[in-house]
Amino acid sequence: MIDIDIISQLIPNPITMLVQLCSTLVLFLLARKFLWASVKNFLQKRSEKMQEDLKQSENARAAAETDRQAAAEQLSQAGARSEQIIEAAVREAKVEKDSIIAQANKEAESMRKKAEEQIEAQREQMFQSLQQDIVDIAITAAGKIIQNKDGEDLDHDAVDAFVKEVSGS
Repeated sequence: MIDIDIISQLIPNPITMLVQLCSTLVLFLLARKFLWASVKNFLQKRSEKMQEDLKQSENARAAAETDRQAAAEQLSQAGARSEQIIEAAVREAKVEKDSIIAQANKEAESMRKKAEEQIEAQREQMFQSLQQDIVDIAITAAGKIIQNKDGEDLDHDAVDAFVKEVSGS
């Protein structure tokens, strides 16, 4: 069989272990002397950059929140202003409507009065024309009855007076 010494394999050689520890210590001291300051500076700068980025993001978030609130306020003000504008437009439209209706009523009343005046004038003219026709007919009838042409003007005046007397009562 094969004879393998397991214990010698599990426990390292003390000299080798000492040399490895010394070389690790030398490497650690060299790294600390030459690299530690630059690594520490790098880590410090990285930390500062992260803090600055964090602060900028917080400021940006606060600015965005302020802008959001300002926008919401402007939106509510715009809504209120639009309601005021609509109400003012409705009031103006009602006033304009009332004005137009009043003007139309006024014009209609004026036209109605003018039509009544024209009707009254035509009626008066027709009445006078009718009176004149009655007078002419009466004179013609009286002239035929009397057959006297000399007193025609006198008869005409008498019939006119009679018609006026009849129309006055």
